[in-house]
Amino acid sequence: MHELSIAQSIVDVVETRAAECNAARVKHVRLRIGEANGIVNDSLSFCFEMVASTIPPLAGAQLIIDSVPHRARCQYCDEEFAVANFIAQCPTCQEWSQEIISGTEFQVLEMEIEVV
Repeated sequence: MHELSIAQSIVDVVETRAAECNAARVKHVRLRIGEANGIVNDSLSFCFEMVASTIPPLAGAQLIIDSVPHRARCQYCDEEFAVANFIAQCPTCQEWSQEIISGTEFQVLEMEIEVV
């Protein structure tokens, strides 16, 4: 389960930033995660809650995940299309040459804190 190591990395980043801001408590953390990352959002949320519960300022913090669809653009016909099951074949012209335009994102967008 790679979600546990990802959750640990998120907690590490948030804990560091919270300390820099003199936060007494972190209320929530918002992420943007692309579908192409292969992350199971429910598993990540569970792992985040488990890891965060061991750090007092993060205990009880909510993880909010904004999912980004996996999409591509055909380099031949310029069609934009959804990538399903990691198969990026253009549904219009059947070509395989494409540019991935979304779905690979992984960002910590924001965190809400209470300051001391």
